[in-house]
Amino acid sequence: MTVSMWLAFDVGTTGVKAALVTPAGEVIASVTREYPTEMSDGGVVEQHPNLWWSAACATARDLTAHDAINIVSITVTGQMQDLILVDADGIPLRPAILYSDTRAREEADAVAMKLGAQRLTDLTGNEQGASGLLAKLRWLHTHEPATLAKAHHLLLGAADWLVLRMTSVAATDTTTASTTGLMELATRDWLILQRGAYSSDIIAMAVGANVAPLLPKLVNGGAQAELLTTDAAAALGVTAGIPVHLAPGDAGAATLGAGAGEPGTPYAYIGTSGWVAYTSDQRGDPTQGVFTLAHPDPARYLCVAPLLTAGGNLDWAKSIFGVESHDALIESATEGSPGAKIVYLPYLNGERSPFSDPLAAGAFIGLRAHHTQADMARAVLEGVAFAYRHALEALMPTAAARLTMAGGGTRSLAWCQVFADVIGVTVDVATDAQNVGVRGAVLAAQVARGERTTYAPAGIVPVRITLTPNPDLRAHYDHLFSIYKAAYPALRSVFQALWN
Repeated sequence: MTVSMWLAFDVGTTGVKAALVTPAGEVIASVTREYPTEMSDGGVVEQHPNLWWSAACATARDLTAHDAINIVSITVTGQMQDLILVDADGIPLRPAILYSDTRAREEADAVAMKLGAQRLTDLTGNEQGASGLLAKLRWLHTHEPATLAKAHHLLLGAADWLVLRMTSVAATDTTTASTTGLMELATRDWLILQRGAYSSDIIAMAVGANVAPLLPKLVNGGAQAELLTTDAAAALGVTAGIPVHLAPGDAGAATLGAGAGEPGTPYAYIGTSGWVAYTSDQRGDPTQGVFTLAHPDPARYLCVAPLLTAGGNLDWAKSIFGVESHDALIESATEGSPGAKIVYLPYLNGERSPFSDPLAAGAFIGLRAHHTQADMARAVLEGVAFAYRHALEALMPTAAARLTMAGGGTRSLAWCQVFADVIGVTVDVATDAQNVGVRGAVLAAQVARGERTTYAPAGIVPVRITLTPNPDLRAHYDHLFSIYKAAYPALRSVFQALWN
């Protein structure tokens, strides 16, 4: 018997995930294909879009090899706030500049001077710094003007690129656009159009070039972009002519897939990077590093406190300590009781919430001669959890009593328990937590098609396990958290000096 399925893609920082999802939202199978990230001094972080497409084709063919699978629709989500320039044939002109790239620090200052930092924040809903696209475009104008001059389309997220390859349509969703500094949040239209808050001439002065003609079509997350082309269908191994939907960017899709698509409790996503988020009727506070993104529902917002490096700290620790796996690292870290008084700052790539500082760095504080590698590994686990606790304080006007956890980092229940203990809240670990993004991508498309009426349908997030905090550890972690919060302000000037 032939089974009808959605084919959902999530283009992450470390790899593309493709999943077969039933119309009811159950993930039947998923495959991930990884690719490298190019990083260098000065905050450079890049990937090549062709690697995203190759990985998407490989994962799709892995999933659709069985004759009984009938793909009826495709939906795509992925990393946001990227800068992708393509020519008239849709060919990338250079590697994508990723959201975590912070090379354009001087350019960000120049843009703020020309456009007014506070006005730009008020209009876009978020503070605009080195990770924003205005600064990155100015950097390109200064350092690679020939590349910018050849561009035909500017794409803002990895999902945009896949949809372009699949449909020949250049589009971006409003959730992704709201991360970039190029969209006015109130109107959900491009900031730099003549009818907008700034004229294209004023933006051109700030950026150094007129980029208004490069902007893609804006759609609400989940909208159908177009039908799958014959060439793309052959590459993916599916039938041509099926609908292709552009889901909200990864934070938006994960919010829906984690059951937080309607106003309610927050959730935490633990991937290479991470965030805490919830749906709200009000904007978040940008002075606390809270990003306010466009919800697919125009009447609502996604309030997100992003962390530049979450599980990536474990990748780093595994490599530095020479441990064979993440599981081995976590096991050694959690074998003993949490008594070592070491505080770890997880700012390996700078930080965005509750403060924005591309020069913030990682650090161990309190190391003594008797401390072991296991003590340091535990400090890394706790340091990441402290970062989430800190971000939650910035995100929520009142303390959260419950937290849903999702993302690949939740595979370890031992680490999830550390989160519960450090934050001091009951934690619901989502079943199939690493697939909330693809589930949310399908859900957004279904709402856009009128097949569902709510962004948080009952049962969308079955709970794998509920963990409660250990009350005996509360005083210990409250004390360490107070030190954690004091550490960055004390070291800020030191971090800045290291870059000079």
